[in-house]
Amino acid sequence: MSIIQGPGTWLIFGIIGLPVYTVIIAWFLGEPRDTKTAALGLGYLVGLTVLLWTAMFIKTILLDIVFF
Repeated sequence: MSIIQGPGTWLIFGIIGLPVYTVIIAWFLGEPRDTKTAALGLGYLVGLTVLLWTAMFIKTILLDIVFF
């Protein structure tokens, strides 16, 4: 079993992420369609996610340096 396919991965990206996936699909397929606003919302969502993951990675590295 690889690290990528652990039970936590299925939980986070499958079950917990399902409402987020539904909202993103609804932005692009729902009526009335406003592709520009949907793309802007998706950009904000991706940007925020990248920012949070990057900050978490940097904090993890700092903890590793300080305590190990």
